[in-house]
Amino acid sequence: MELSAEGVNNILGVVDFELWVNNPGVAPVAPDFETTESLEAASLALEYISLGGESSPANKDDYLNWYSNLRVVFHTTLLDNIADVTEAILTQIDADYDVTNDVNPEVKQRWYPLGLTLEYNAVYEPANTWISSMGRSKYLDPVYQALEDSGQHDLAVDWDNQNKDFYHPVAQTSIEAILYPADPTHEEVCDGCYTALKDSLYYLQ
Repeated sequence: MELSAEGVNNILGVVDFELWVNNPGVAPVAPDFETTESLEAASLALEYISLGGESSPANKDDYLNWYSNLRVVFHTTLLDNIADVTEAILTQIDADYDVTNDVNPEVKQRWYPLGLTLEYNAVYEPANTWISSMGRSKYLDPVYQALEDSGQHDLAVDWDNQNKDFYHPVAQTSIEAILYPADPTHEEVCDGCYTALKDSLYYLQ
């Protein structure tokens, strides 16, 4: 749609730029990023939960045609409702989509922590392989946090010990903050971690 110069000026004339640009706080109108497709993705996840792992939704094949962000909505919805998710539900979803072997890191970031929290055996080996293949905190932290929060501290420490010399010092510091929250100066912190973290924060200023 094209607007005339007058139409553009009319729109600009009703915008309170002082409120939107210069005033502190959140925007006066909350952004709404929901779309019909995102609502359908969330709905499919909730239907899997309601079926309890006994069957699949009639429209389950919709997932196979979704781009990455819609799959993220699906898996985020599962995480947001983790109290109602069971191993049987994960098994059914995995049977339908082979999620455990999905190469998409955004899916792994959500599926592996969910599976580890619920002690879904199928995800343990691929999750360990994944965190041993890259060192990005965005993907590492949820895995270690899931293990720590679900009472699998010793396993988390074991996985970290396998990889701590491979991880970047800043990533390792973040992991150790998860594994040893009460002692940020834990003796196992890698040499140079805090210096590297401080330097990284300095350059982000």
